[in-house]
Amino acid sequence: MYSNGATSSARSEAGDADREDLGREAEQSTRERVIQLVVEEGPISAAALGRRLDITAAAVRRHLDAMTQEGIVEVKQVSSRSRGAGRPSRRYVISQRGQDVLGDDYLTLARRALDLLGARDGDRGTSEDDGARSLAQVYFADFEETCGPQLRAVEDLDDRTDLLARLLADRGFAGFTRHVGRDAPQLAMRSTQLCQGHCPIREIAEAHPVFCEVETEMIGRLLDVDVRRLSTQAGGAHVCTTHVPVGRERLAAEEGRRRSGSAPDTEDRRAGPDSVPGVGRRRIIISPRQQERLS
Repeated sequence: MYSNGATSSARSEAGDADREDLGREAEQSTRERVIQLVVEEGPISAAALGRRLDITAAAVRRHLDAMTQEGIVEVKQVSSRSRGAGRPSRRYVISQRGQDVLGDDYLTLARRALDLLGARDGDRGTSEDDGARSLAQVYFADFEETCGPQLRAVEDLDDRTDLLARLLADRGFAGFTRHVGRDAPQLAMRSTQLCQGHCPIREIAEAHPVFCEVETEMIGRLLDVDVRRLSTQAGGAHVCTTHVPVGRERLAAEEGRRRSGSAPDTEDRRAGPDSVPGVGRRRIIISPRQQERLS
């Protein structure tokens, strides 16, 4: 009898331990999903996070409060013109400490720096800026070489930008896209923002902004269009944002077809501007009025 009781007690304790482990795993999973959404969609409210994660706002705030105390996320007060007078609403963005927690790709960068310096064989005639540019080119060359063929196979610029965002996310840059001005009557005013919620080399880019310049040049080549950098984390923003002139490119294509007498491309007559065939990547639509606040 004693033996059976001891066995039953041991099983009960093991079951309790398993349930505690599952609870901790669920909490950690929710925390990671909260961080991911803050990175991708910040500034974002606790209520919006709750809706996206299908959990209560109170549960989200518990995670946000803990991460705020740890310095992983920070609160940004956002005023909405549609709300009129009143208190600004609380929105959450990833902090610099949070960026550090997400990881920094210094090991690969350091190894490539040593290789580059060794290849120069003691060349002293190169300036520091030239050296940083060369190092940045080496750092981004692998990404461009690997992803270039996939991107060149996608004809539509919007779809190509979405695919690039997904490829950047796979490399730890938390890439996503936003639509801007899609309700503007002028086609040329419509654009896509390529955003990066995390920068694995932010601290190096702060000291050497040429890394951001080289990355922007690479993005332009991969998308095969002139792009413009609106903000960088190295410059103090919570997200890196690159302007992609989708509307301007489509307008130029339409004008070219009119001159040649060709029929309009069926891709430009899609059912809606937000359909994303093939690439499976979410887009966020914002108006020009919101652009300054979100960038």
